[in-house]
Amino acid sequence: MNRIGCEEANLAIDPEVLSRLNSIVTSYFLESGDFNGIPAADLPRRAGFPDAQTRQLLETGLNSGVVELSFASKTGNPHIKRLPVEPVETQRALLATEDIAGICVYPSPASTSTVISQTYDDRPYTKRLALVEAQLVPVFFELIVLERYFRDPRFECWFGDSNGNISIGDKAYLSDDTPEKDKISFKFGIGYDPKRTRVVAVFLYELAALSPEHQQAFRSYEVKEPCVMNSDFERAMIWGLWGEYESVYNAFIQEQVEINRLCALIGKPALFRQTFEDHERPLGFSPMLRATGRDYQEFVHLLDKMLSDNINREFFRDDILLEEEVQRKDGRIEVRALNTITLLERWFSKRYRTSDGEDVAKTIVSSLRAVRKARQPAAHAVQGNVYDPTLPGLQDGILGEAKQGLTLIRWALTSHPRAKAYEAPEWLDGDKIVFF
Repeated sequence: MNRIGCEEANLAIDPEVLSRLNSIVTSYFLESGDFNGIPAADLPRRAGFPDAQTRQLLETGLNSGVVELSFASKTGNPHIKRLPVEPVETQRALLATEDIAGICVYPSPASTSTVISQTYDDRPYTKRLALVEAQLVPVFFELIVLERYFRDPRFECWFGDSNGNISIGDKAYLSDDTPEKDKISFKFGIGYDPKRTRVVAVFLYELAALSPEHQQAFRSYEVKEPCVMNSDFERAMIWGLWGEYESVYNAFIQEQVEINRLCALIGKPALFRQTFEDHERPLGFSPMLRATGRDYQEFVHLLDKMLSDNINREFFRDDILLEEEVQRKDGRIEVRALNTITLLERWFSKRYRTSDGEDVAKTIVSSLRAVRKARQPAAHAVQGNVYDPTLPGLQDGILGEAKQGLTLIRWALTSHPRAKAYEAPEWLDGDKIVFF
């Protein structure tokens, strides 16, 4: 019988049995290694009470604040407390109807707090799990918490805009020179504070696996304001769903891939010498971790290398001159190579007009010129290495313009007669491209 029967409900619960239940559940939870719940079906054998009394005992434990219940029908795997438990009223209703084999029992925070004492004082996030917090509770930090890892060559770092992961590299892991405390790995995501400023989101179970030293370092950057996870990060990591949006960074990379595809269709060499799909994406091509002039300058420098410095001069050969003659002050003629932005502008000016006959070459290359200008030493001198909270927005702006410039190039190339069969990925021209 799945419901509590009249005869079962009339059984008296001995306070000693309830105390034994509390002790068994708490000990199992703390000694399991992963803060697991004990299967409800195992309790009669361990606690020494009749099987028929299990549901009534658990209901009494619920009402007394001694235990919490997790249900397979709600979490999939009740042995791990992935998410906060249901309200007591809901737990009580589920207890009356759910298969006992799909129920796991956890101690209350009050039960474990009297046992752990100072055991986890050097591991603040492990302590939170020991106090029965859910494994997938996100904790939020300032972006700068990641910087030490991104700038340490021992760590392998990947940042995919809404999420990323960091792990000690194989060479460093095997080296005797690497302290055990640094042999760590964790996943993270992006979140937002009340002002929509980006923050780092890390689940509690990831933090609890870090060494005490790294847990303490993380805690010093913890954001106390209420924050929320990026929706795509939450969808993927908690609910196992595909993301709904695409990042501007990925769209930028895909634009270059598509432009090179079009070049092949129209019989030209690739416009870009290198594309950065899959795992070739540069580590610094991501939202800045610290809002400083140095971080902004490093990003702009990288962006220019991916754009202007990445343009293949062979694309223009036989169509326009690659050099020009310049008269020096002494009257001599010097032959100088044209820069790639000028070549791109002159090529489009010669080869492309809108349906209205307008020359839009300057518009097409304007974003490339803006990136090149931001990279110049004079721009660096203005910014210096000052902290400026507006810089992440400035980075978003310059990247968004660069992506749009690539889109204009792609749209222009699709007008070529040999590109009639070309179809761009649907998402690339959709409305789901965002800055995470």
